[in-house]
Amino acid sequence: MEYRIQHLNFAYQEEPVLVDLNLTLPAGELYLFSGPSGSGKSTLLRIMAGLLPRYGGTLTGEVSGVEPGTASLMFQDPSLQFALDTPRHEVEFALENLAIPANQIPAKVEQALKFCQAGHLADRRLVTLSGGEQQLVALAIIVAMDSQLILLDEPFASLDHDHRTQLLARLVELKNQGKTVIIADHDLQGYRQYQPTVIAFEKGRCRLLQGEEVTERFDQAEQLARPLPAYLPTEGTTPLFSLADLKLITNGATLLTIDQLGLFKDRVTLLTGESGSGKTTLFRALTKLRPYLGSVTYQGLEIKQAKSAPYARQVGLVFQHASDQYLNVTVKEELELSQQQGQNPYFTPERVQAALKKLGLTGMDERVVYSLSGGQQKKLQLLLMLMMGQPVLLLDEPFAGLDSKSIEVVWELIDASRQVWPQTLIIISHQLAGLANHIDYRLHLADHHLTYQGEVHHES
Repeated sequence: MEYRIQHLNFAYQEEPVLVDLNLTLPAGELYLFSGPSGSGKSTLLRIMAGLLPRYGGTLTGEVSGVEPGTASLMFQDPSLQFALDTPRHEVEFALENLAIPANQIPAKVEQALKFCQAGHLADRRLVTLSGGEQQLVALAIIVAMDSQLILLDEPFASLDHDHRTQLLARLVELKNQGKTVIIADHDLQGYRQYQPTVIAFEKGRCRLLQGEEVTERFDQAEQLARPLPAYLPTEGTTPLFSLADLKLITNGATLLTIDQLGLFKDRVTLLTGESGSGKTTLFRALTKLRPYLGSVTYQGLEIKQAKSAPYARQVGLVFQHASDQYLNVTVKEELELSQQQGQNPYFTPERVQAALKKLGLTGMDERVVYSLSGGQQKKLQLLLMLMMGQPVLLLDEPFAGLDSKSIEVVWELIDASRQVWPQTLIIISHQLAGLANHIDYRLHLADHHLTYQGEVHHES
């Protein structure tokens, strides 16, 4: 059995997205779709899953071999696929829709959640889960459905390294059971040992990589994963944020305890830790979006006492899922809103257009923001928030789903902007490639505690 893609073309609002694709994919193998943001990887997955052109766009050509009900797709943003309140209910709902006998469902639910290391999340409310935990749940649903064709769009983007490694091994187990697994991923770390068939996408076209080309791609990914240098904050420096006797409690359990910690002005601080350890919860506390015990001061003022609207002009939050940030329908409308309300003088109309060109977003003014690829949505989101120009930006997984070139371009934009309009950046990221030259401090969250990591900086 094989999946055949013949002379496939797809366009959205007359803009070509896929151009004359021809692929033959034997079943029962592991495939890796690689390529820059917006190159067509997600679009092909959605076509193979039967979502396109049903929900938009025009298609010519043929995809054969995908029988109805045999394919499962995981979106880049798994929260868009959830309909119920808990992981257990989501998996049950999927199985009920497949007409699985009721007496078999509880065991299948338990097995799928355990397989994806999500058993402990079974009865948590989905809206309280981190992005990485939501990805675990989405994978569990796909495992429970027992589909022959498994399509995964950036499935590890919000997962820490250990979870990523373990789940990739589980997906290979499914491949060894005869299932076809196709993964679209910008981060090629960890794949080499499993010898996937690598298909490279570029500007809507694709080709099979072989031999040295594959080796070179994996080598480049591993070189980008070098350790991040970081220095400890200088003693005596006055912090911008002061956290004292802070406790964050979720579902009756203490998620995070901080005795005393400072966050420092005009620095770039990286915040790391396992998926679900409390990083996003901390950001929500710092932006007055959730309650906390203890004290958090910003420029000496307890943030509980700060009025929400003026405080939001000081401290901005870049959401983990770009689609949560948008307030309008089209790219043009979003840009106009940020230009009207933004504080950052760097972003003149000319510089906005130059930034759009660098980010590969030109000619998309009339596109519906939700029709953009995951990477394009993320790049637009980051540009909009930089234009808003709050003195402090808390960025939650800003590089998830971005290829290395896109990350490089985003940093060029950040650096140029900060030279004119200094900002304090605190960044949650499991994607560490490309960050080495941009981080001042590194905070790590483990065992419910947050500590600085690095060396003492000695002035030369």
